[in-house]
Amino acid sequence: MMAALVLIAAWSFNYFADTEFNILAKQSQQKNQALIKVGDECISISERASAHLVPKLEFQRLELQARKANVVVRCMADRNYYQSPAWLKYSEPIAARISSEQHVSVDEALEKLKRTDMLVFEPVSNKPVYWQYVKK
Repeated sequence: MMAALVLIAAWSFNYFADTEFNILAKQSQQKNQALIKVGDECISISERASAHLVPKLEFQRLELQARKANVVVRCMADRNYYQSPAWLKYSEPIAARISSEQHVSVDEALEKLKRTDMLVFEPVSNKPVYWQYVKK
């Protein structure tokens, strides 16, 4: 009788733990899909907003990149996505290392990382996603 109770308890624990894990996994997947959809929309908007600009000189190319990044940031903010504090904490030591290697300021290195990572909307296993949804 005792063995049957132990088996039923173990089965129940395993069943309900798996169910809870599956629910959390589905919620996480839905959040990721929403971020990907919003990110694609914002990139499309930034491309259309700067389609008329054709850079001829190096500073114009940099200005075009800055405009596109600004449009993406504003578009994401309109949809309640902001820079993740986890991403910033992860990126600051990397930016410090890059700045010493390339002899640039930490801010410049962090900005380069930011401009690269802000266009990645799918989660990567070894680093946090740049965007975080913030309810208002």
